[in-house]
Amino acid sequence: MSVRAVVVGLLGAAFIAGVGYLNDYVAGLTYLVGNHLPNSVFGLLLLLVLAVNPLLGRLRARWVFRPAELAVIVAVMLVACSVPNSGLMRYFPRAIVMPIAQNQVMPGWRRADVLGYVPEALMPAGGAADSQVVDGFVVGWGRPGEPIGLSDVPWSEWATPLAAWMPLIVLCGVCVVCMSLVVHRQWASHESLRYPVADFAESLLRADPQTGAAPIFRNRLFWAGLLTFVGFNLVNGFYAWNPDSVQIPREIPLTPLAQKWPGIAQTPGGYQLLTLRLYPAVVAFCFLLSSEVGLSLGISQIAFVLVAAPLTAAGVDLAADRMSGGLPIWQRFGSFVGTALLVGYVGRRYYWATLSQALAFGRRGEVPAYAVWACRAFLVSAAAMVVVLVWLGLDWPLAVLAVALVLLMFLVIARLNVECGLFFVTPFWVPLAVMIGLFGPTALGPVAIVTIGLLSMVFCLDARECLMPFVVNGLKVCDDMKVRPGWTGVGTVGVYAMALAIVVPVVLWTNQNFSAQKADVWASQTAPRLPFNAAERAVTQMKNVGELDLAERLAGWQRLAHMDPDPRFLWAAGVGVMLVIVFSVLRLRFTWWPLHPVMFVVWGTYALWHFNASFLLGWFIKKMVTRFGGAPLYRQARPLMFGVIAGELLGGLIFMVLGACYYAVTGLRPDEYKVFPG
Repeated sequence: MSVRAVVVGLLGAAFIAGVGYLNDYVAGLTYLVGNHLPNSVFGLLLLLVLAVNPLLGRLRARWVFRPAELAVIVAVMLVACSVPNSGLMRYFPRAIVMPIAQNQVMPGWRRADVLGYVPEALMPAGGAADSQVVDGFVVGWGRPGEPIGLSDVPWSEWATPLAAWMPLIVLCGVCVVCMSLVVHRQWASHESLRYPVADFAESLLRADPQTGAAPIFRNRLFWAGLLTFVGFNLVNGFYAWNPDSVQIPREIPLTPLAQKWPGIAQTPGGYQLLTLRLYPAVVAFCFLLSSEVGLSLGISQIAFVLVAAPLTAAGVDLAADRMSGGLPIWQRFGSFVGTALLVGYVGRRYYWATLSQALAFGRRGEVPAYAVWACRAFLVSAAAMVVVLVWLGLDWPLAVLAVALVLLMFLVIARLNVECGLFFVTPFWVPLAVMIGLFGPTALGPVAIVTIGLLSMVFCLDARECLMPFVVNGLKVCDDMKVRPGWTGVGTVGVYAMALAIVVPVVLWTNQNFSAQKADVWASQTAPRLPFNAAERAVTQMKNVGELDLAERLAGWQRLAHMDPDPRFLWAAGVGVMLVIVFSVLRLRFTWWPLHPVMFVVWGTYALWHFNASFLLGWFIKKMVTRFGGAPLYRQARPLMFGVIAGELLGGLIFMVLGACYYAVTGLRPDEYKVFPG
C-alpha cells in the first residue's frame, strides 16, 4: 500500500459518490455502477494497466503502479459504488419525501391515516406537507442555466430525518464490512470459492517478475476477445445514437410461439422466456464457473415456468406484492435462509472459533485477529442498529428480526457473487413481506409496518448494488496482492463514511433542483407507494375484524404471543429451505448430480430473465471445450473469456465518456446505451 494508491483510490471513490447520481439521473448516461461489475471501476483498471502503466514505464520504471497499489485503488473505489444509486440513494430521499406529496391524492391512505403511523423523525417536517421540501422534489426549483445554490436546500427540514437515518446507514455499513472480514478467511482460503469478479481483476494485476506486466497481455486470445467485443459495443452504441446505422442484435425474439401456445404467455414468467438475450460478459463468466452452477442458472427460468404452469392451472395464486409477500417471494426468502444455513454449517468450526474468541477475548487456533475484532464490532454495531430502531418506536423483537433480515440478504447476495459469479442479483423479497407473513398484521401493528416498510425500501428494495459483494471482492483482490485484510477493512469503513458525506448533499441538491421524478418514474412514483399501500391494506383489514386497537396496544413480548403466521408463508418458505438443503445434499453425495441449489434462490427474478440464455450458452461452450479438449484446452480458453469481459467493460466505458462529453457540450441527454440491463 502506498500514499499515491490511497490518494488515487479516494479521488476515484469521491468521483463515483459525487457524480454517480448526476450521471445516472440528470445526464442519463451509461450507469457508473449498475451492478457488482461496475464499468467505472474495472474500466478504469483496464485503462491503468493497458495505457497508463506502459506510459509511466517509458518515463521511469519506478513510477509504474504495482499490483498491490492497483488492488487498493480497486478496493477503495468499489466501496463508493454502493451509495450513489440502487445501493442507497436511488430510494432513500424519495422514500421519505414522495409519500408526503402522494398522500394528497391517495384517499385510502388518508382514511387509514398511514402517514400518521410513521415515526416523526423518519420524514422531513415530521411527515407534514412542507412546501420547502415537497415542492422541490415534485417540480424542481432550478431553471435551465439557473440552478439553485447548495444553501437553497432546506437543510433545517432535513436535519431531523438525517439524524435518524444516517446512524442506521452507517451502522449497517459497519456491520457489512465486519461480516465481510469474518467470512473472508473461510470463503477465500478454507472453501477456496471462485470469486470470479476478483479473479478477473487479478488476471489484469498479476505481474511477471521479469517484465512487470501481467502475462495475460501477451496472450493473443485475450486481445482477440477484447477487440472483438469493444467493436461489438461500438457498433451497437452508435446504433443507439443513430438508428439508421448497423446493429448487432443482442436479442432473439420468440414471441410468435405465444400465438401457437398461448398458455406460455399466460404463465407467470412465461412471456419473459420468449426473448433470448445475449450478454457476452455473462457467457464468459459462466465459462469460469463450475458446470453445475452454469447449468442451474441457465435453466432456472425454464424450471420456474415449468413449476408455475401446473400450479396456475390448479388454481394456486402466484400473485405477489413486494411489501406484502406472496408464494414466489416467500419461497425465495426460504431459499435465502437455506443458503445462509449451509454457509454457517460448512464454516461452523471457523465461525464458532471466531465468536468464542470475540466473546472470551482470548487468542487460540487459526482465526486471524482482524476477524475476531470484526466479530466484536459486528455485534456492537448490530446491537446499536436495534437500539436506534427501538428509539424510533419499533418494539425490540421486531427490531432484532428486521436487522437480521437485512443482513441476511446482504450475506447471501455476497455468497452468490463469490461462488456463482452473479454480479447482478435482484432478490425480490424484503423484510416487511417476510414479517407480515410470519407475524400477521395485528402482531406487527401499523407503526411497525410503515417503519419496517421504509427500512425495507431504503436498504433492500433493489439490492443490485448492495455493499457486501463490493467489500468481499475488494478484500480478496487486496489479500492476494499482499495487502493485509485488517487494514483494508478499516479503510473500507472510512471510505464508506466519506462517500456518504459527499453523496448526501449532492443527491438532496439534485432532487431539489431537477425534481426527483423526471428521470426515474419507478423510484419516484411507484416504489415510494409500496410500504404505504401495504400499510393501508393491513390497517383496513385490522379495522374490519376489530383488531386495530389491539395492534396499537401490543408491545414487546406481547407481539410474539399474538403471532399469526400465514400458512402459505410457512409452506412457501419451508419449501424454499428444503429445496436448497436437499439439492445441496444431493450435490455433495453424488458426483454426477448436475444441479446447484442457487437455482431456487434466483429463479423468477428480473436479473435472471435477462441472463439465463447467456448462462446456458456459457455452460454449453464450456461443456464442448472440456469434452473435446479437456482441461488443457479449457485453461487455454480462459484468457479469451477474460478478454470478452474486458471488451464489454471497455465498450461501456467508451460510451460513458462519449456521452459525458456530448452532455457537457450540448446540455442534452444522449440516447442511453447500456452494456448490462438497467
